[in-house]
Amino acid sequence: MDNPSFLIQSALESRIKVRHYRLLVALDQLRSVTRVAEALGISQPSVTRSLADIEAVFRTPLFVRTGRGLEPTAAGHVVIARAAHAISESQALLGELESVQAGLQGRLRLGVIPYASTRVLDAAWAHLFSLRPRVSMTATEDTTGPLLAALRARTLDCAICRFSPDSGDSGDDIEHVLLYHQRARLVVARPSAALLTRYSELDVARLHEMDWIFPPAETPIGQMIEAIFSAAGRKLPVPALEAYAVRTMASALRTLPRGITILPDDIAQAVCVGGAAEILPHVLPYSLPPVGLAWLRGSPKSDHIATLRDSLLAVLQTA
Repeated sequence: MDNPSFLIQSALESRIKVRHYRLLVALDQLRSVTRVAEALGISQPSVTRSLADIEAVFRTPLFVRTGRGLEPTAAGHVVIARAAHAISESQALLGELESVQAGLQGRLRLGVIPYASTRVLDAAWAHLFSLRPRVSMTATEDTTGPLLAALRARTLDCAICRFSPDSGDSGDDIEHVLLYHQRARLVVARPSAALLTRYSELDVARLHEMDWIFPPAETPIGQMIEAIFSAAGRKLPVPALEAYAVRTMASALRTLPRGITILPDDIAQAVCVGGAAEILPHVLPYSLPPVGLAWLRGSPKSDHIATLRDSLLAVLQTA
C-alpha cells in the first residue's frame, strides 16, 4: 500500500514552488479568487487551477467557500502558516545573498524593546560592527509580544526583549538567555518633584491628580501603573499623553509641569539629564520582567547569535 505521507512529501519536493505558497497566503488574506487574481496579476482561472493543483498535492481541501468568501480548513491553516514561513525564509535568503555579493558575511535582523539598556545596546553594536567581514543588519523596535511573533514568523533573527516565567512568552521553539534586570522608578516633572518627595509613602490620591504619560497598556509598565491604582481602589487616571518613545516622553516632561510616568531606572536617568525631570525616591512594590536575548531554536543564524550572546554576557559581567 502506498504511504500517503511519502507521496505527499514526494509531490511537495517536485511540484510545490514558492509562488504556490504566495498564492495560499494571498487567498488567506483576501479570501476571494477575484481579489487574489487582481493582486497577483493573473487570471481567475489560473488562481482556481493552481489552488486545485495545490490541494491535490496535499490530498485535502485547504479552503471552503462560504457566504463570507473563502475560509481556510483546519488543514489549510496548517499549510498557510508553513507557507508564510517559507516565504519569509525565501526573502531572508535573498537578503543574505545580496549581502554576500556586496562582500559582507550575510545579514542579521535584530529586534529591540524601546526601553532596552543603553549599555547593552552599545555592547551589541560594538560587537556586531567589529565583525569581519561585516554583517549587514536591520533593527526593529517594538514591544516584546510583536518581537517574539516576528521571531516565530522568521522576519527577525533575534531580539532583546523581556521574559516573565509565568507569562507564556517563551516556548519550546524559542531559546533565550537572561541579560539583566531593571528597577521601575517614578519620574516626575521638576516643578512637581518637591511636592511629591515630601511624603515617604506613595500618596496614590495625589498621584491620581498628576498628568500621566502612559506606555501601551499591554506592556509591563502599563500593567504596573494599572496595578498601583487598582490596589488603592482607584480608577486608572486618563493619561495626558500615551507614548512609548523615550525622546517623546522626555520632551513632554519638559512642558508638563505636573507630568509623571514610570520608567526603568537606567532609562529614567537618561530622561532626567538636563534637569527637566527627577526620579522620585519611592520604591515601587512591583518588579519588571528581566530582559534577555531571544532567538528561534534551530535558527540558521545561530552562530552569529551565539557570539553576540557571549559578547553581551561578558560586558555585563564587568558591570
